[in-house]
Amino acid sequence: MTAERPSWRAQLAAADPRLVPGPRWARAGLLLLLLLAAVLRLLGWPLIPFTHDEISALVRLYPDLGTTIRRGVIELDTHPPGVQVLEWLWTRLVGTREGLVQLPFIAASLAAIVLMYRFALTWTTATAALAVAALLASLQYTVLYGQLARPYAFGLFTVALLADQWTRWLADQRNRHLVGAALAAALCAYTHHFAALVAALIMASGLLLSPPDRRRYWLLACLVSLLLYLPNIPILMHQLGLGGLQEWLAPPDAYWFPDHFRWVAHGSSWFGVLLGLAGTASLVGWWRGAARAWPIVPVLILWVVVPAVLGYGYSVWRAPVLQHSVLVFSFPFALVLLLGGLHLRRPALALAPALVLAGVATLTLFTVRRHHLTALRSKYEVFMQAAVDGAARPDLMVVIDAPPEVLDLLEREPRYHAARGNYLRLRDLNGLSGLRERIRSQRPTEVVLGLFHSTDRALQALVQQEHPLLLRRVDLVEGQLMHFATTGHGLIDTTAWAATAPGMPLLGWQVEPTLPRTDGPTGPAWVLDGREFGLLFGPSLPATVRPNDVLELQLDASVLDTVGLALEAVIEVRGAWADRDTVLAYRGASARSCGMRLGERGPVVVALPFSRALLRHAGLRVRAYVWNRYGGKVQVHGVRLRWREGDPALYGLLAPIEGPWRFAPGNDGPTRPASVRP
Repeated sequence: MTAERPSWRAQLAAADPRLVPGPRWARAGLLLLLLLAAVLRLLGWPLIPFTHDEISALVRLYPDLGTTIRRGVIELDTHPPGVQVLEWLWTRLVGTREGLVQLPFIAASLAAIVLMYRFALTWTTATAALAVAALLASLQYTVLYGQLARPYAFGLFTVALLADQWTRWLADQRNRHLVGAALAAALCAYTHHFAALVAALIMASGLLLSPPDRRRYWLLACLVSLLLYLPNIPILMHQLGLGGLQEWLAPPDAYWFPDHFRWVAHGSSWFGVLLGLAGTASLVGWWRGAARAWPIVPVLILWVVVPAVLGYGYSVWRAPVLQHSVLVFSFPFALVLLLGGLHLRRPALALAPALVLAGVATLTLFTVRRHHLTALRSKYEVFMQAAVDGAARPDLMVVIDAPPEVLDLLEREPRYHAARGNYLRLRDLNGLSGLRERIRSQRPTEVVLGLFHSTDRALQALVQQEHPLLLRRVDLVEGQLMHFATTGHGLIDTTAWAATAPGMPLLGWQVEPTLPRTDGPTGPAWVLDGREFGLLFGPSLPATVRPNDVLELQLDASVLDTVGLALEAVIEVRGAWADRDTVLAYRGASARSCGMRLGERGPVVVALPFSRALLRHAGLRVRAYVWNRYGGKVQVHGVRLRWREGDPALYGLLAPIEGPWRFAPGNDGPTRPASVRP
């Protein structure tokens, strides 16, 4: 390998030094791809809706910069302060409207494509450089994170700038590239911790590959970047002490990387096959041009593998941090590694892989990933618009579950001024019981629910007890809008599974033979006075269950003493884990939490959503039962299990869309007569 080093140094020294290098046809191809990238990133502009993370950053901007860093970063964030400082400065100039806030991030993502084209062209071929630029322009991975006013677009830009300056300095050892590398490395470290990790790997690679007589200059650049980063060390140590994102992020499992690759390929088998074929052709090209593979292939492997392995290991053994977003900074180098061996000499043929990849990626971006309905639709804006539309209807109650700081921010938007005071915040109502009390007191004829992804899924079933007809349902990313009424034509989104009551066939339910029955004033019932258990349903999980489907257990019960308010409806899911049968999911709800009153007959409802991770376990079985926890005086008049169709796009930005999207925005689904109860 040592004998081949002069050849790669000569290749770098002979590289085109222009800002946009390459032959005229390659530069024309890059311009076309940049236009595509700009169109995809500006689709919906200037009203590209803010995501939750973007809103979270905006509400952490304070009047002065010191408070923004102290409270908005050190106390409330896990990222370095760079992007928060940038947003503080930028919003002072342009305000907080979506399009204006996002503009510099979109520009940074476009500049990153040019820099990665320069990097790939210098180390590989024009064919490969254009193919890399094509995927960076059109993949949802880079389009989505290229739109967000978060660290990702700037992290991509600073990492690409560092790789470009590293390459240029290896080629000619000019001081301006040395300075550029030192500044770019420091910017990476102030942008994101994983961008800092990639920057450290690039700087370490510079030490290994520098000419021996010039290595001290590169070492000086490393020291300068470290000195520039020193003010952030106390913040870094504080954030490391916080651990990770375990409050809302699960540790990665064995499927994480296959799922990541599938997500990158838009969940499209055909696109995945195309990427596989392109990678195979590239591998052949690398093999045939082995001289070109040194030293860039080992270096790229280092830059790609180390962040993934460290992120996975830290997430498993310390605290979860691994998400698609944190690998975006090393992702361009994975593309160079995957496609760098492609080499076609005729311009028309050399352009073909880039055009095909960009075309298929763009097509699947909208037909499979449904980018226009996922990234360009905001649950918060749909919720607030429902409140605006219902402002003139006193018979309509709008209930929204969302972080209060998000609602406060949106209420200041002129288009949502009418929503203020015309909706209820679920988080201010003491849960399901508080909402039920409010419905009882106001007696609305219609109820609209804006549901967050973490909202208790029993809410819909509980509201439906008194407002049985579902007039409208909109499935969104990380949320749903559901509109219930007492009259009208309803939508079908539930399927009965098993139900029984005294005097009816058991249909799979197990009832204790000695369980007393009564035909009292509230109707036939099983009497659980002094009994903890008595009714159980325990089948295998149906094969038709899809990710995000919700199982609802509803008890029709009477509570006759205060102890009986602890009566619970319980759903367990059991299955194989670590070669043992265990409880994989548990959900329970009490009569008190469902707002039941002493001496009345009413519903106790619990709901359990089935995630993709849960459904991957083998031999899943359901146990649904009634638990009279303290043996109070209660009567059960009936039990019912049903499935509610899940939101297939609930995690649509970070996972595949799970099956048909029947209730997508603009599609209300089939109707049925109002006389039929769901």
